[in-house]
Amino acid sequence: QDSLMDVLSPFIADGLRRGERCFCAQTPDIIQKLLYDLRFVGVDPEREIARGALELHTQQEVYLPNGRFEPTQLMSLLVHSIADAKGKGFHGLRTAGEMSWAKEGHSDCDQLLAYEYMVESGFPGKPALGLCQYYVGDFHPEVLTSVLQAHRTQLDHRRLPGSYSSVQIRIHDCHAEIVASKITLDPFYYYVVQRPMRRQIVGWGIAPDFDMATQEAERLAKEDVAGLKL
Repeated sequence: QDSLMDVLSPFIADGLRRGERCFCAQTPDIIQKLLYDLRFVGVDPEREIARGALELHTQQEVYLPNGRFEPTQLMSLLVHSIADAKGKGFHGLRTAGEMSWAKEGHSDCDQLLAYEYMVESGFPGKPALGLCQYYVGDFHPEVLTSVLQAHRTQLDHRRLPGSYSSVQIRIHDCHAEIVASKITLDPFYYYVVQRPMRRQIVGWGIAPDFDMATQEAERLAKEDVAGLKL
C-alpha cells in the first residue's frame, strides 16, 4: 500500500490543483490513507468534496453496484462524468480505480478486458486521465499480460534506497523511468527514456511535475518510433 500511495496521492493532488474533477474507486482503507495524504500536502479534502471536485467511492459502489460487473454501463458512466465535469467548469476528469476486486471471481477476464479496451479507445481526445491499479501478485501472469496490452502506458512503481521513489512506464517499445524525492514538498522529476532491446538511451530531462515528466517521456518515445519508420 505504501508504494501505491506514493503514486496515487500525488496523482489526485495534482489533478485537484489543476482544476480537474477527481473520481476515485478505492478500498475503504485506501480512501482513508488518501484523505490523510491530501491533508498532509495542504489539500483540504472536505472542501474539495463539498465543491464537487473530489468524489470518493468504494469498489463495490462503482464496479459492482448490482453484484455484477457491467462494462458497458460503467463506460457510459465515465463518458457522462467527463461531460458533466466540463459542464460544471472543471478542466477535465481524472480517475483512479482499484481493480483487485476482479480476482475474487465477480467478473470473468473477458469482461474486464473488454472494459479496459473500451476505456483505452474512449479516453483519447477527451479531457480525461485515468489510472487503473493492479496488484501484480493477485493476478495470473497471462491475465496481467492481456491487461497491460490494453493500455498505452504502464507504471511499475518501486521504492529506491534512501529518500527517492521511482516509477517505470512502458511507452510503445520504450521504457521510461521517472524519479523524484519522496520528502521534498515540490520536487523535480527526473526522467529517462531508453530502448531496452538495444540498450540505447533515447533521451532524458527534468520536469517540474509528474504529468509534464510523463508527457516529455511520451514525446521522446514517439519521436523515436517515428524516426525508426523513416
